[in-house]
Amino acid sequence: MKMKEEIRAILIDNAIHLIATGGFEMATTKNLAHYSETTINFKMNEVYIYRLFGSKEELYQAAFLSLDEELVQAFRNALVSDLDNFVLNTKKEFYKFFLKAWEFLLKNEERCRCYVRYYYSIYFKDKALECHQQNFNSIVEKFSMLFIEEANVKAIMHSIFTTLLDFAIRVYNGELANDEENRPHVFNVLYCMLLTYLKRPDVSDIEKLQKRVL
Repeated sequence: MKMKEEIRAILIDNAIHLIATGGFEMATTKNLAHYSETTINFKMNEVYIYRLFGSKEELYQAAFLSLDEELVQAFRNALVSDLDNFVLNTKKEFYKFFLKAWEFLLKNEERCRCYVRYYYSIYFKDKALECHQQNFNSIVEKFSMLFIEEANVKAIMHSIFTTLLDFAIRVYNGELANDEENRPHVFNVLYCMLLTYLKRPDVSDIEKLQKRVL
């Protein structure tokens, strides 16, 4: 049982690395079985993929869902324990949340590259959408108290989530510097997406941010 768990973990790590660095074309059954940075005392082969996952596509799914839980947990950890602070100081508290989430993404380039590639792949909708939505609901529930009743909080938070990931990819690719000028800009783009639906938006903030972003 312990060996099975170890092999399973190695194959998931292999999938994450290969998808992140070379896309799904690199993540063949042969490469999945034989690439590993981990020292192991047994011979890996492709049979393990089918025994433990059923197919390489199911292995891709397992890798993504592992990352999904990790990323959603990181976003939950970035939240303050008392969300009443958000109601009283929404912009300030959201900026704290943003900085923690942003730091996590930039420290985990390979894992986030794999996540984004799967998220925008043909596999996501068929294989992982339902589980992702279940995982993501915990974030939606946390933030719901900040929004007006008619707001589609799930759609808003997904927009924030994907936009943040897209900005992180731009940093990885060298298209955007992670500096004192660009971090506030990224935050302002995200915060501007929220303002129309917040319970207590600051009108002056809305006008300033819209001018800055547009």
